[in-house]
Amino acid sequence: MSQSRWAGLVVVLGLAGALAGVVPDAVSAVAGRTRCRVTAVVVNFDSESVSTIDVKTRTKDPDDIAVGAFPVSLAVTPDGKTVFVTNVSSDSVSMIDINSRTKQPDIALGLSPAGLAVTPDGKTVFVANYGSNTVSMIDVKTKTKDVTGISVGSGPMGLALTPDGRTALTANYGSNTVSMIDVKTKKEDATDISVGSGPGGVTITPHGKTAFVTNNSSGTVSTIDMKTRTKDPTDIPVGRLPAVVAFTPDSKTAFIANQASDSVSTIDVKTRTKNPTDIAVGSNPFGVAVTPDGKTAFVTNRGSNSVSTIDVGTRTKNPTDIPVGEGPVAVAITPCRR
Repeated sequence: MSQSRWAGLVVVLGLAGALAGVVPDAVSAVAGRTRCRVTAVVVNFDSESVSTIDVKTRTKDPDDIAVGAFPVSLAVTPDGKTVFVTNVSSDSVSMIDINSRTKQPDIALGLSPAGLAVTPDGKTVFVANYGSNTVSMIDVKTKTKDVTGISVGSGPMGLALTPDGRTALTANYGSNTVSMIDVKTKKEDATDISVGSGPGGVTITPHGKTAFVTNNSSGTVSTIDMKTRTKDPTDIPVGRLPAVVAFTPDSKTAFIANQASDSVSTIDVKTRTKNPTDIAVGSNPFGVAVTPDGKTAFVTNRGSNSVSTIDVGTRTKNPTDIPVGEGPVAVAITPCRR
């Protein structure tokens, strides 16, 4: 699989909720104890590596971690110890121990794995396979793939799990739909939900009430009521080529990375209204994640090989970006680890 082909595909990959979101149940540092570390984990598509950043000091660890061919997405286990990375060109998932910063042997999957998410109990990874229109499942303990894949819509890219772990959603780029899967039965709903044009990413609010879907081709965000499983009739216009959505932990604000606008849009989740002024970041922003304390958003800039940070309260960008590997596309934040 050529790099040029996947360089084109990554433009429309608005991937999984865990790629774009916060790992739940973060714990804060306690006075008198050793400071815990919260880490921003960044997937670098072009250098086929993972960078790690200390969130408090905004410094990158010196050595990146090599992964598979053309990685595009990642998910972190709830305990913050393990990161899973999808490698679209090698049809595999890499597994990294964050504390030791070492990679385990890769796990073979379906064709062109893209978005992924870890169940809240940390036992299973769900992976959307763009090339085979399926979802694979990996047992975290045994590091083995379930032999039976789940058929979904055409060209699944983004994947997200509800906070209760009962339902998985895929954004199907080829069919302009969202598929819903019952996690317990491993069965897909008979009817997919139609959304906007070219859906690439899907993320679910931390309170579990609403799914946000980025429509790459139409420059909009569709919203789905998770209780009724119906789409709001009016999509929300954002920037050009929206990729990833991330939410603040209180579910009040959504951040959307707009690849072709070099900006981040913010949406009031309750009123479904976009702030009129977008936030300028680096070149070709793709991934976005919010820290567990809700204070900072991290944005990957694929075109400038950097990560921008935004103060959530003031909606202002730190003037100095953080250099990472080549072509950063995805970012996730670990919970506090001691």
